[in-house]
Amino acid sequence: MTRAWEQKVNENCEAVLERWLSSIVAMLPGEKSRESLLASAIAAELDGLLDAVMDRAVPAAEPIMRITRILAVQEIAPSKALSILFLLRGLIEELAAECGHPCRDRLEELTLQAFDSFMKHRETIYQLKFDEGRRKMHMALRRVEA
Repeated sequence: MTRAWEQKVNENCEAVLERWLSSIVAMLPGEKSRESLLASAIAAELDGLLDAVMDRAVPAAEPIMRITRILAVQEIAPSKALSILFLLRGLIEELAAECGHPCRDRLEELTLQAFDSFMKHRETIYQLKFDEGRRKMHMALRRVEA
């Protein structure tokens, strides 16, 4: 049986996705265009993430991983990057105000998953930077010794 808030979101799915993407693009540094490659890549994953919010049976790991990978390389704070799920919560609560707090637990669960994924990607980036610096230092020492 479909819950009232799920029905409202399904009826307004395109509008929710459009507003959600616009909010995300507005918070990103640099390009503010919805036609940018960055916005297109994020938009491709938002539908899957919205489906995962609506239905616990839909796996959320892949869309979360792809979105957080994109956001991890941006020069924005983790709190701002992960606020995308809170933006969605606000949009859903606007639509289904009479339904109380729809999907709060699911969004909190997905936010924690997104945090883990985001931090994993950031750690990978910093490890790559560290390794590159080490290689540069090694090459500089080899040139000095030669």
